[in-house]
Amino acid sequence: MLEYFSARAIEAIQLAQEEARRLEFSQINSAHLVLGLSAEGNGVAARALRAVGFDLRRGRATAERRWGRGYERTETIIPAPEAKEIFEAAMAIAEQTAPLLVDTQDLLRAILAQLQGRGVELLLEAGISPEELLRQLMSERNQDLAGLVPACTEPVTPPKHFHPRLLSSLAGQVLEKAKELTREFGHSIVGTEQVLISLLTMEDGTASRILRQNGLNRLEVEAIAHRVIGRGSGCLAIPVNSRWVNKTLEGAWQTARRFGHEQIGTLHLLLGLLQLDAGGALHLMDLLKVNLSAIQLDAEQYFAESSPRAWG
Repeated sequence: MLEYFSARAIEAIQLAQEEARRLEFSQINSAHLVLGLSAEGNGVAARALRAVGFDLRRGRATAERRWGRGYERTETIIPAPEAKEIFEAAMAIAEQTAPLLVDTQDLLRAILAQLQGRGVELLLEAGISPEELLRQLMSERNQDLAGLVPACTEPVTPPKHFHPRLLSSLAGQVLEKAKELTREFGHSIVGTEQVLISLLTMEDGTASRILRQNGLNRLEVEAIAHRVIGRGSGCLAIPVNSRWVNKTLEGAWQTARRFGHEQIGTLHLLLGLLQLDAGGALHLMDLLKVNLSAIQLDAEQYFAESSPRAWG
């Protein structure tokens, strides 16, 4: 299920796990999710919580005073049944827009809909009106979307920075595959090497075809990656992006804007990788003696000669 969650939503869930661990609980509930959404700091939910006066430190104190400590020492923190219900409800909310991507506002809306849950109880104990919070959340959400979907009466201005909703379906699959590979490698951080392998894995994608035309083979790249990077401890259940991957995503969107494209496809991701001056993907391609300039030339020529439907 979490493969459909945005990076910020996943970060909020991981922070909720830390809140549960701090209070010695083995499961996260909706109160921990409220704290995690607030601790994330930058998402729509965090901004809405901050706007209505929710204070993270006071919220933590309120949660401990209300429910105490669990005294359940465990390395693995799993979702409680009410948290699972929230995830499913957030998925249903996110399905109303395309592409399907659960963000922090979807999680908070699902929490607010669970009137008997601990999340709503925590908010009430903290003096926060759920109704007022929902209104503020929708206001923050609309402001966030305004940069992505301008009103038809206004000049069409593309967003200045990367947002997961800008990904094409295939590009989104590439990033989810990269997370899957990261878990298989036993790592907690998604690196550009996993993104490169995932681009090759999606053989229907334009990026995969161009990489293979320039001599790259998925099995060979993956074997070298295992040899060079090795296996990790895999301490996080849900891997997070490295700063190089985030730079790749930003570079991919800037490339799309430069060509006048409205979505990020696999080829944009590839050009985002090639713009980096470091990272695991470039190191692997250097070991394989790949001509990066030739790949970039092929990619840019493909954009110039093909229709938008073929960008993948």
